[in-house]
Amino acid sequence: MQFLEIVKNLQATPSSKLNPPKFIFKLNKEAAEFNANILSGYGFNLREVIKDQHPSQISFGSEFRSPNLLQELLCHHPLWERLRTILVEGAHFPLREIPDSDRLIDLNYHVDRGNHKSATVHSEVLKNLISEDVEWGFALPLPITVLPHIPKAALAPLGCVKQVTLDSSGNKIKKNIE
Repeated sequence: MQFLEIVKNLQATPSSKLNPPKFIFKLNKEAAEFNANILSGYGFNLREVIKDQHPSQISFGSEFRSPNLLQELLCHHPLWERLRTILVEGAHFPLREIPDSDRLIDLNYHVDRGNHKSATVHSEVLKNLISEDVEWGFALPLPITVLPHIPKAALAPLGCVKQVTLDSSGNKIKKNIE
């Protein structure tokens, strides 16, 4: 089959129906507590929760066509098998593991320290940015108290950074974070 024919067939194939996720993707305390209870029921193993909710928007690769459909289009690409694995199992990054004792010290430090001052100063901007990520299912609201129970969990403080962007003519303009 020719490339364009394969693409047309892919485009004509309806997307798989996704089940609603068990989690609540809203930025509020009730959603965070609800999500923590679900996670607790799986021994705080996020990978198991994700697997159990297949197919849903939180399933690995859910934003793509199924690997079986993509096979014909991508099977000759040298990284196809690696991509297939990512779509089915999620991405694995070859990072050096942090010993639990060090990770927990770091986690507790960041919980005690809190976010950067800029996050407090620009809290509404930050809340709007985070709310969007949560509503799209890219961030899971959880109470901070569950973090020590999540295997390998780490915490990074939030902050707002003043940046520049380019306008349509290529001129630098400041991004307004206020």
